Amino acid sequence: MPRKKSETIIPVAPVDRLIRNSGAERVSESGAAALAKILEELGLEIARLAEEMAKHTGRKTIKEEDIQLAYKTWKKTKLP
Repeated sequence: MPRKKSETIIPVAPVDRLIRNSGAERVSESGAAALAKILEELGLEIARLAEEMAKHTGRKTIKEEDIQLAYKTWKKTKLP
């Protein structure tokens, strides 16, 4: 049976490895796919913040420092 096309940009296999590296012995495909979707949503949100920061400084190019600052900003607003 052919596999259905992924709904995410992030491949499930690396996410599966990420979960296993955290200590899990077994990972379902649906579990890895769920985390891939969440990681993609978080990545998009941080990328949008980084784009705003680059534009604010008059640049079109998003640099590492934009990503780092966007992540710190996101973390402050989302985590207790």
